[in-house]
Amino acid sequence: MNKSIRFISAAALLLGVLLLAGNQIVSAGKLPWQNNGIVVQSQNASALLAPGNHKGTVLPPPPVVPPISGLGNYSVGGVCTISVQQLESDITLHAILLPFNTLQGKPTKTTSYLAGVCDLRYQLSGKPLPGLTSTQGNVQICFAQVPNTTAQIYTFDGQVWTALTTTVVNGLECASASESGGYVLVTNP
Repeated sequence: MNKSIRFISAAALLLGVLLLAGNQIVSAGKLPWQNNGIVVQSQNASALLAPGNHKGTVLPPPPVVPPISGLGNYSVGGVCTISVQQLESDITLHAILLPFNTLQGKPTKTTSYLAGVCDLRYQLSGKPLPGLTSTQGNVQICFAQVPNTTAQIYTFDGQVWTALTTTVVNGLECASASESGGYVLVTNP
């Protein structure tokens, strides 16, 4: 009997709230038909980050970035940012976000991965390029800094793990990304 009264009371309360709400819609921004000609970026759009990002609905960037051939900042799956300061015209950079289990093991003297694997592959006139010379390009990779941890960026070329000089700037852990390979942010003990 007591359960029945509680159920009826809850149903009446819910019905009352629904009647009071009527046709009012709550949303975090404008509805698609209210954009007044403003185009919202879709997930299929380029991952190039415009310097004056517009406020609004946040959509994750695609896990695969179209081939990079120009200067700018590019997000790879929302995990890492590639900053291209210089790149020769016949060189392209292919970037993709991979799961952790795609790399063999982890670097020695590390505790755990802090972010996904950002795989960067350079090509020279469509052919694989193991790495950039200083005259061919200047590319940097950055991951968000994890508070209260000591972290370092490593790269894995398929055989060898290499620790990279990692600097912290404005909440980002950054390192040079001149080699083709998988890049990860890991904790150091």
